Amino acid sequence: MDIQTITIDANKFSDIEGFHDEIDNILTKDLDWKTGHNLDAFNDLLRGGFGVTNYEEPIKLIWLNSSKSKIDFGVDATIKYLTEILKKCHLTNRQSISEQIELLKQNKGETLYQIISDIIKGHEHIEFIQT
Repeated sequence: MDIQTITIDANKFSDIEGFHDEIDNILTKDLDWKTGHNLDAFNDLLRGGFGVTNYEEPIKLIWLNSSKSKIDFGVDATIKYLTEILKKCHLTNRQSISEQIELLKQNKGETLYQIISDIIKGHEHIEFIQT
C-alpha cells in the first residue's frame, strides 16, 4: 500500500489565515463544513479521521518552500498572532501568552513556524519533509 503524500506549498499563503485556508483545501476536501481556523483544529486534522485521511493513517507531509514560511511566520508574525490570541483568551492563559510575547521580543521564543512544525512532528504517523 502506497503512503499518501500531502503537500503544503508556502507560495500559496503568506499569513496564518492563508495557511488555514490552504490546510482546509488540502486536508478537508469534500467536507460540507469549515474547520476552526486555529492550531488546535490543525492538530486535529493531522490526526485524521475526516477529510482526506483516516485516523492516524501514515502519511508523508511535504512543506514546499518552507524557507518562505520561516520568514512569513517569524518573530513579527508570531507576536501579531499571539497578540490577537491575548485579546480573546481566558484570563488564566494571559500571563503565559504575555510571557511568550516578551520572549519573542528578545528573540528567545518559538516562532509560529516552529510551533506549527512541532505540531506536525508530534504525530508519529506523519513523515514530515521541509523543502
